[in-house]
Amino acid sequence: MLNFLPDILALTKQLYPTGRAFKMPKGGFFEKLHLALNESENRAYNAAYGLLDNILPDNANFTEADAYDWERRLGLITGLGVSLEDRKKAIKRKINHPGTIAARQHYLYIEGQLQAAGFDVYVYENRFPYGGGAYYTRSVYDISGLIGTNEFQYGEGQYGDGQYGPTYGNIIANHIDEVQDQQFYITSNLRNTFFIGGNPLGSFANIPENRKDEFRQLILKLKPAHMIGYLLINYV
Repeated sequence: MLNFLPDILALTKQLYPTGRAFKMPKGGFFEKLHLALNESENRAYNAAYGLLDNILPDNANFTEADAYDWERRLGLITGLGVSLEDRKKAIKRKINHPGTIAARQHYLYIEGQLQAAGFDVYVYENRFPYGGGAYYTRSVYDISGLIGTNEFQYGEGQYGDGQYGPTYGNIIANHIDEVQDQQFYITSNLRNTFFIGGNPLGSFANIPENRKDEFRQLILKLKPAHMIGYLLINYV
């Protein structure tokens, strides 16, 4: 609890006339009377500050209960064991959503929002120049060096049943549940795809396992609806 009593007392003294009858000796009866009366104002100030602390996730007094209320209001997903600091970052990112950025679906904006939520990932367009103003696309196997491999270690185990074959299973298209997105068929036209992973392009980033659904939900909210993301992610 913050102590505003000295400040309130100083303001109170300024409100009295300057005559001898209104002198307020330090430690005297008159001062003690006002210190007692000012307790209610001190509690009111603290209640106001406490309200701000409960509303804004930028202070040490913001509690787990406050985070839960915000997540419920904002529709945020959080997993078991996610730290309060990570939850506060996700809430701040959501409530600070800018209203002046025109290119909200630009890959750098998506990257910035993911990083602001506490995910150390990078977003890359599937658009590579080769001269004359022309561009070409690349497969996830090409950029990640997985060409010719039949198996890929995903976290601590093999993704799905282990073999990717011609299809890369770790994508995000329409669903928070990654198993549903694994059924999504991507043709040879890769113009509507992008990559999320580590830095540099082709490296893998680590995401806590208990934040997987939160991570996927945020991507779905940010990406253009027609785009499909290849996730070069290990959930650890």
